[in-house]
Amino acid sequence: MGLVVFTDLDGTLLDHQAYDYTPARPALDALAQRGVPLVLTSSKTRAEMIVLWHELGLDHPFIAENGGGVYAPFGHALAQGSEWSKAGDGWLVRRLGMPIEEVRRRFLVFKDRFGAKGFGDLTDREVAGFTGLSLEKAALAGKREFNEPLILPEPEKNEAGFVRAAQEQGLSVTRGGRFFHLLGGGDKGRAVSLVSSLYREKDKNLKTMALGDAPNDLAMFKAVDHPVLVARPDLSHAPLELPNLKRENLPGPEGFNHAVNTFLTEKQDA
Repeated sequence: MGLVVFTDLDGTLLDHQAYDYTPARPALDALAQRGVPLVLTSSKTRAEMIVLWHELGLDHPFIAENGGGVYAPFGHALAQGSEWSKAGDGWLVRRLGMPIEEVRRRFLVFKDRFGAKGFGDLTDREVAGFTGLSLEKAALAGKREFNEPLILPEPEKNEAGFVRAAQEQGLSVTRGGRFFHLLGGGDKGRAVSLVSSLYREKDKNLKTMALGDAPNDLAMFKAVDHPVLVARPDLSHAPLELPNLKRENLPGPEGFNHAVNTFLTEKQDA
């Protein structure tokens, strides 16, 4: 059985505090041994994800900034055709979201009404303070191309109005583990569907699995055969509903490891 696994990063493959994936190493090794593509799918920037992509020894496309862009190394078998363009440093990109400059221009129209601040309004030191990242990694997080993470004061009071204001500007809003995100056209579901279709050109019987922990993973879950919602650090789950959604009781990379290994064992024994 052919399989592709899509995974969120923060709070799923990476723990929320140390951004560590060590507990997931057995599952990562099992996927590599079976030749199963692991497609990183995150709100993180290309600059952030390339570092992890190399560290994990991957050779597959990845999805950055909540589906704003799909990236593949130059010459990759799946990255063929005029829809792909050069992104520099040996990478190709399939752009699905509007450029960050346009997202921020539209954000300017309504952000002061809610006291919202995007990454474009923050210094690297402020981003580091909100995320726990080092200054160096915070700088990589600031290299946005499509999607603006933001801080929304009093979300219980402001979220509904903020979403309406964004929609009036042709933007959508999703919520991750730490931040709200403004998107213009791209989302995880659209990007996952695209990458899945490229793999299915080579394997019509391909199955897809996705792991995530937050509301912004719902579109991704809807696009795959086997969605898995891992627990949050307090062992609760994000309030998501989907008929075939499996809830993994362990958090972060521990949950990723257990869910993936369980799935692989069940399919092998089937």
